[in-house]
Amino acid sequence: MTILNVGSVNRDRVLRVPHFPQPGETLQALSASVGLGGKGLNQSVAILRAGGSVRHVGAVGEGDAGIREALRALGLDLGFVTGVAGVETGSATIFVDPEGENLIVLDPGANLCIPDALVARAVADATPGDWLLFQNETNQAAGCARLARARGLKVACSAAPFVASRIVPLLEDVDLLSVNAVELDQLLAALGGTDHLPAGLALLVTRGAEGAEYRHGDRRVRVDSRRVPVVDTTGAGDVFLGVFLAEADLGRPVEEAMRRANAAAALQVGRNGAVEVIPLAGEIDGLLDTAP
Repeated sequence: MTILNVGSVNRDRVLRVPHFPQPGETLQALSASVGLGGKGLNQSVAILRAGGSVRHVGAVGEGDAGIREALRALGLDLGFVTGVAGVETGSATIFVDPEGENLIVLDPGANLCIPDALVARAVADATPGDWLLFQNETNQAAGCARLARARGLKVACSAAPFVASRIVPLLEDVDLLSVNAVELDQLLAALGGTDHLPAGLALLVTRGAEGAEYRHGDRRVRVDSRRVPVVDTTGAGDVFLGVFLAEADLGRPVEEAMRRANAAAALQVGRNGAVEVIPLAGEIDGLLDTAP
């Protein structure tokens, strides 16, 4: 089986700061680095490194040969990554404080220009029963969910950045919704309570240091976060979801998928960066072999 990921691709500029700036304040960064990111790309690489099969569907600036080379070096299939004229590849400026928390400002760029025809071709090429994953960082959320459902794909949505007016209308076409604790509260407020969630919708809720939970009907599967030193939380939720989906796509039980996703996220928060430090399956195995 294959996971089709209609997702963002960004260049990340990471600035480590003594504290998050206040209005009107100018700060000198402690360090700066440039790498790859975007929720979509983070999730695709997490799937790939966990042993899953993924095809990324996205857009970059038309003349951006450097980003294509970097994506190819990650081992991604670029058959459904297109160049768009007149826009730059998406980018993010990420502030990271000494506790590892982050503050992110996005310039979506080409992520808002993924062609309808490209998505339609990718979905048509997929096999019924495959997963389609999407986030709220591209122009394709509603379109790809409907196409995927009509094709017989299972649909997963990473509901970030959370905008109720965009996410709520999609829920009937989604099988698995991934949110953090704040986004879940926003969703339930918009719906008017848990009773208004679609009956068949599964929820994957990440809660940072408090762990994560899978909900489907009356079923609850919870994992506690591993107690590890936190260096940078950037991409941790994306890694959790990507590994969870890879494991689910490989036919592993939810309990095992949650355990492995939790270990992968623990590895991620102990490292500086996003895409370039996403853990490999062997590293996840190694951590699971140690005491929690």
